[in-house]
Amino acid sequence: MKKSITNVLGNSKTREEVLQEIKSNRSVYPVFLDLRKEYQEQFIEFCMGVRGIKMTYDTFFKRIFNAEAHPERLSEMLSAIIGRPLTVKRALPKEHSRITEAGSLLELDIIVEFDTGEIGDVEIQKLGYLFPGQRASCYASDMVMRQYEREKSIRGEDFTYKDLKRVYTIILIENSSKEFRKLPGQYVHRGKMHFDTGIEMDFLQEFYFIPLDVFFEMKHNENELSIKNDLEAWLYFIGSDRPEEIMKVIEARPRFAEMYREVCEFRYHPEEAIRMFSDALRKLDENTVKYMIEEQKKELEEWKREVEVQKREAEAQKKEAEAQKKEAEAQKKEAEAQKKEAEAQKRVNQKQSEELEEQKKANQKQGEELERQRKEIEELRRLLAEKKE
Repeated sequence: MKKSITNVLGNSKTREEVLQEIKSNRSVYPVFLDLRKEYQEQFIEFCMGVRGIKMTYDTFFKRIFNAEAHPERLSEMLSAIIGRPLTVKRALPKEHSRITEAGSLLELDIIVEFDTGEIGDVEIQKLGYLFPGQRASCYASDMVMRQYEREKSIRGEDFTYKDLKRVYTIILIENSSKEFRKLPGQYVHRGKMHFDTGIEMDFLQEFYFIPLDVFFEMKHNENELSIKNDLEAWLYFIGSDRPEEIMKVIEARPRFAEMYREVCEFRYHPEEAIRMFSDALRKLDENTVKYMIEEQKKELEEWKREVEVQKREAEAQKKEAEAQKKEAEAQKKEAEAQKKEAEAQKRVNQKQSEELEEQKKANQKQGEELERQRKEIEELRRLLAEKKE
């Protein structure tokens, strides 16, 4: 394997040899010192011949996938992604100011026309954008409109909407956003518009999202490193700089060796290599700052939403507490009224009890009087009876 990797990456050098060459080159050394430590290490290992270069860097990708010099490379890669044979005819100029911002996270943007008249927009993002679906919709719409304006200007009154061809938005993401990490093992997301009724209409936009980190995580979890198809080979070529994976790609697809050797030619041209490396990393640093700002803005917006929800909940709780307080006060008043009513009833009952007691005494006295009168009558009867005798 050592001999094979040497044939691809070139003869190896020691770390000391590489550092000496860097320090002795006045064009290279100042730029090297401006790199962060981790990037210095990557550049040293590349120059030693023990590490490749990822094609996720704009400068290297455009050199290897130059649509004018090597249209067959883009043709093969895009055919593998889209799933049918396509031939790149030419690269299209960026006629419009693209829908993007200064310091954007977009590392690469190449627009090509196929021999069918269809258009492909190839993008590589070092860090995944926020709102990827909304952004991709804007990019696809931009391509449709530039095609519409071009075709209408060419065909004039003979133009019909049938003249418009399909547009493909292909986005490869080195470090993807959370939407893609929710689906481990799913590394190619193909999408187009359809209706739930089954009615068929020929919409122009198709979307392809490929989170490279999800792909490599899935492959690293497999028991053995294997290349199952052309698409996997291209994704390894674009996203990996590991020697063992480079060799696996070449073993499975020998034609890739030429591209790897072309990349490694930069080892023998350190001035150009460090410039390309530095340009790519400087752009990455700007992108990282932009990404962090967007993340902070997103967190701030989420925090504001949470505060607003908490505020509404607090107001609702306050209203509920006030309602409960009013209800408690009403219950208290009602209890006091019931208490007063009970006390009044108690007084009425006590008075009635006293009156009943008085009536009872009067009835008892009347009974005693009646008993006395009965006894007197009995006595009179007895006396009358004795007198008759």
